[in-house]
Amino acid sequence: MRLTRTVDPAELPVSLEEAKEYCRVNHDEENSLIESLIVAAVGYLDGPSGILGRAIIEQEWLLELDAWPNRLALPIEPVTDVAVSYIDLSGTVTTVPENQLVITDAPSNRTVLEWVDGIQAPELSTARYPVKITITAGFDAADVDEGLKVAIKMLVGHWYDNRETVVMGMSAVELPMAVSALLARYRVML
Repeated sequence: MRLTRTVDPAELPVSLEEAKEYCRVNHDEENSLIESLIVAAVGYLDGPSGILGRAIIEQEWLLELDAWPNRLALPIEPVTDVAVSYIDLSGTVTTVPENQLVITDAPSNRTVLEWVDGIQAPELSTARYPVKITITAGFDAADVDEGLKVAIKMLVGHWYDNRETVVMGMSAVELPMAVSALLARYRVML
């Protein structure tokens, strides 16, 4: 299995101005620092390898498989679109018609992809990763929940104020408790 992001999010869920307001920064000298902290905070949270296990802003992923699964829990949420193609025995890339697949939400909060009852999975080429599943996931920036935006701003503020990894004479806090509390409701549980 191989999972690759093919289309990055077009924008960030928190603007530079919002982050500066949260950090109480009234000048432009540290704009590039604050922008990089926003990108880092989103990267820390976003995607299947982020701590949320979900896409924040709409993006596209390519999941490649060596064989057809009977049932597949997709590795990223929230899924807005899925397209499946494969390389057949003759080496031709073929798209699976939407009416041959069922996409459901599982109790585990993962979107599950299955064949419609009675549909036989086509034979595959012996090429590596002949099954290609394109997954579009995430929200429009305007639709990102405010709690998640606040958590991102809190992370940016924490990293802005605490730029060093070790603090002498005081206890260092990796992640403020309020951020953890806000993020808990957005995590995808496997």
